[in-house]
Amino acid sequence: MKKSKLSLILCISCVLLFASCAKKVVIPFQSETLNTGSIKLKPSTSIKSASVTMDGSLIWDKKKRVKSVTITNVPQGSHDVNVVSASWYYKEALNHKETVELKSGENKTMLISVPPYSTGYYFYMTGVIIVCIAVAWLPLL
Repeated sequence: MKKSKLSLILCISCVLLFASCAKKVVIPFQSETLNTGSIKLKPSTSIKSASVTMDGSLIWDKKKRVKSVTITNVPQGSHDVNVVSASWYYKEALNHKETVELKSGENKTMLISVPPYSTGYYFYMTGVIIVCIAVAWLPLL
């Protein structure tokens, strides 16, 4: 009975170690709040290692997984937004460019189509699952 509890704890620890939670990121574009709006970037699935630029300025560049990126305090007018990710997780690189016309007080949402996962990603995840199962069952032998 003690071995099964230990293997369960090891399995849960292994899953938590390899799991990655996606974040909802909120970033102010500027400190001025007068005549501004916001732009929300909403991908079809969470994005790994995304870089976001707006009007040539780097907004977000972290290796974390993001569920959405909201850029606040964006001045009214036309803005070029670019979302890039060249992670090996995807079959092809993500490079989404769009020009957004924003009015004062307006909140716009950009929908981003994320490429499907690569074959290497599925092999990696299969390996992780096999290791977790092996760690859980080894103490029982």
